[in-house]
Amino acid sequence: MFRAACLALVSCAAAAALAFGVLASPALAGPTSPPQYAPSATLNVDTGTPGHEVKALWLDEWRDDNEKTVQVTSSAFEAPATLTFNGRQYEGKARLRPDAHPGQAQARVVTHGGQAVKKAVFWIDPAKASSDDSSSLVWLTGGALVVAGAGVVGGFVVRRRRTHP
Repeated sequence: MFRAACLALVSCAAAAALAFGVLASPALAGPTSPPQYAPSATLNVDTGTPGHEVKALWLDEWRDDNEKTVQVTSSAFEAPATLTFNGRQYEGKARLRPDAHPGQAQARVVTHGGQAVKKAVFWIDPAKASSDDSSSLVWLTGGALVVAGAGVVGGFVVRRRRTHP
């Protein structure tokens, strides 16, 4: 009987402590400041080519309500990218440097007043020939062929008229 009473008393005390938050885990109590490496957050930067814009996304479970924007930095960016909260995640664009080397690059975001840091790897594709450059070359070549063809046809017509009056 004594043992059952002690067990009941301990159970009641534990329930009361949980109700008042004495034994409650900080994770159960609500959002708190995240760990230094922000494991519950994800940074994504799209693949891009040098000189072009890429989209950057930051999804943070422990988002600070006072933090309306965050900055993402990378040595491959022309300037830090400012990402704005859109109701679900932070989103923005960054322009890759024209001299950025193809391959892997690293981006970094620091949030929560410098308390949380997250890094991500993204890819830079080799620069492609722009469609404007290639289309102007096609038009130039086509125009030269038309002029040359017209010259050849004109030469035959003039020669034929001289030989057959």
